[in-house]
Amino acid sequence: FAATGDMLDFFAERAGLAYQGDYRQALVERTIGQEMAGLSLMSEAYGQEVLADSTQTGLMAHEAAHQWWGNRITCKSWEHFWLNEGFANFMTAAWLQHAQGEAAYRTMVQGWEQRVLALRAKGADRPLVYPDWNKPSADDRAVVYKKGAYVLHRLRLELGEELFWRGLREYTRANDGKSVVTADFQKAMERAAGRSLQGFFDAWVYGVGGEVG
Repeated sequence: FAATGDMLDFFAERAGLAYQGDYRQALVERTIGQEMAGLSLMSEAYGQEVLADSTQTGLMAHEAAHQWWGNRITCKSWEHFWLNEGFANFMTAAWLQHAQGEAAYRTMVQGWEQRVLALRAKGADRPLVYPDWNKPSADDRAVVYKKGAYVLHRLRLELGEELFWRGLREYTRANDGKSVVTADFQKAMERAAGRSLQGFFDAWVYGVGGEVG
């Protein structure tokens, strides 16, 4: 857990909001990883992975990122779940880029691209805003977690570094302690960009028309 303090500092800077209160992490016998307010659980097996290779901090970063995107700001309904999980996945990659370099970030992006292409090849790609989330399949979860992160990467490319991170900070600060829908994120990013992003959101968020690659 040695990197945790740096992670929290990095996410706080990107969010424009300092972390509040104590933060604890615990290893338990079995879990895929789970965040709660001020607490993250990870498996003992994952702990062994990190002991064997100190670069394997992705899951730790994902759960820490949720302290902002998922806990302090949470989706108003399951239809907008990508605002929790796509954000945590993307911010994990941003942390790895900061801590380990550009190659680590590109590896994450390439993984997302391949998963989106696989979804499209089997006809399982979906808009990020779901009409329902009653019985999500593995493909549905891939849309929310991996395509969601990839769309944030594409938006970063669309806006450039300064405007993208300004918009993310504006979105996070404006909605701290609130429940949100995708339109709240779009409005914040448009304010930062100084222009409409409707075309981008229609293609990538509300539709399946964005070009991968």
